Amino acid sequence: MRTEFYIARRLSSRRQGNKAGVMERVATIATAVSLAVVIVTLSVVVGFKEELDAKISGMVSDVVITAPESYGIVSSRAIERSDAIEHLLDDERVERYSVYRSKEGVIKSDDNIVGVLLKGIDSLYNVDFYRESLVCGELPRLTGEPRSKDILVSQSIAEKMDVEVGDRVEMVFIDTNGSALRDRFAIAGIYRTGVDAIDNTYIVTDIRNVTRLYEGDNNLITGYEVWLREGVDRKAMAAEYNEHRLEIYFMEEMDTYAFAIDDIYFEVFSWLATHDVNAVVIVIIMIIVALLNMTTALLIIVFERKRMIGELRALGMRRASVIEVFLYRALFIVLRGVAWGVATGIAIALAEHYYRLIPLSAEEYMLDAVPASLCWGWWGVATASTIVITFIVMLLPAAFSARISPAETMRYE
Repeated sequence: MRTEFYIARRLSSRRQGNKAGVMERVATIATAVSLAVVIVTLSVVVGFKEELDAKISGMVSDVVITAPESYGIVSSRAIERSDAIEHLLDDERVERYSVYRSKEGVIKSDDNIVGVLLKGIDSLYNVDFYRESLVCGELPRLTGEPRSKDILVSQSIAEKMDVEVGDRVEMVFIDTNGSALRDRFAIAGIYRTGVDAIDNTYIVTDIRNVTRLYEGDNNLITGYEVWLREGVDRKAMAAEYNEHRLEIYFMEEMDTYAFAIDDIYFEVFSWLATHDVNAVVIVIIMIIVALLNMTTALLIIVFERKRMIGELRALGMRRASVIEVFLYRALFIVLRGVAWGVATGIAIALAEHYYRLIPLSAEEYMLDAVPASLCWGWWGVATASTIVITFIVMLLPAAFSARISPAETMRYE
């Protein structure tokens, strides 16, 4: 065992009544608190991104191909199903795609009226997202004859309209010539995503119910929804499709445009980007706090051990060896603080991830509880970075210990 390591370990020993000094405890606690805050911050920021991304892409898809003026949501001008578009979507980066038809309208009762977007889907649509979001009831029937008049409404719309599963509601739409179209539907199920941008808007039904509002042309659709495989850049995919716009236009005389959900819900993703800045600021502040406390603690420890340093130097220990003793000493404090910080931070993140303990206002944050992602990779990077950065900064106070001379310590004894 190296002499320097042995001395540092003895100084850090908790046996035989050797208690940690005040500054050592402060440095350990500061490191633990800082790393715990960093871990929880990363967990929450990544959780917000993952949960909102999953819910919005589950409801709207990663990329939407539709008429340019629709901006990816709804358009009064339909497009035709296209072999050229579907050929482009036959790509290994595309997990699946489906057609949809939508129309803006209002749902009304005797006492209430709510503006909504009626979205029609067919039997080939992957309804796993809707099934996972069900609060009560069942999904609308999408096949069979006669055509089902079932709809799936959100819990927030159901509460505003004071309706429940099994009730019938009337919806009113405006035709292209300005006349009112009325239809009645039965509520088959109620869903809840926790994202107000979705819950306050979408009602889901059989695509045939929406098609009949456009004079029943089954070949006309609002657009294609495209879900991409994990890791595929949706903005790049949308841009790649748009490079073929003119080619499709000349082949089929149909103008279409691909929108990534980042562009459709620009406000949401811009809001998430501000969280990245906040997270960076918090991480930097907490690391600075830990570094300042560690530096102060090590300097005080050096002063407290001034006599010991003089004796070691008098016995012939080199300056580099004295520095090494206090670097080991700093490393022990850092590792102790990191162990407590990692345990505390991960415990808090796990509790929030599984039990959703901290509620949020869905109107302000678009989610009803603070999301916490189990981002083990980011946690590992944060832990390793804390150890490395702190250890490097500790070189300065450790180097100060080598400047103490034996003559200076003996003069004051």
